[in-house]
Amino acid sequence: MRKYGLFILTTLLVLIFLAGCGKSLEDQIETGIANVETAFKEEPLEPNNEIGSVKVFLPEGYIIEVSEDESNYLLKKGDQQLILFVNPNEQINSQLLYDLYKENQAKEIVKEKTIQTENRFGFAAILKNDENSYELIVNSGGVKVSTLTGDKNIDQTLKEMMQIAHSVSF
Repeated sequence: MRKYGLFILTTLLVLIFLAGCGKSLEDQIETGIANVETAFKEEPLEPNNEIGSVKVFLPEGYIIEVSEDESNYLLKKGDQQLILFVNPNEQINSQLLYDLYKENQAKEIVKEKTIQTENRFGFAAILKNDENSYELIVNSGGVKVSTLTGDKNIDQTLKEMMQIAHSVSF
């Protein structure tokens, strides 16, 4: 009986420890925004895919859905779907998409960050979509990537989204 009690106690302690190891939503958001800023300030990753006249880097596991629209593309990785919007008429320092985002904002902003370098402009935003999901948006010049997601892996998703947006060339 004593061994059984010790087994139960050990199991409970392990479960409590493992539950505490997951990142909180706030930690994921802060790490995600830092990841976005780092990816934006680094050199763009070398494109490994081509969609019409658009060249883009896709992290491992992403596939491109065929689209008739030459400015919107659906990217998938498992259950995660990203929308890639490309406006080749905008320069890399364009703030148009940010201005449109600010004008048409109806959702609660959880966190947003603008990023500028000498010749580039971008931003990241996390919006509350509903009780269990968030809208993630990243932008680099005339390129925007957005998705709806739960509260897991936000930090990694934001990083991948900026890697994609920052790599686009046409």
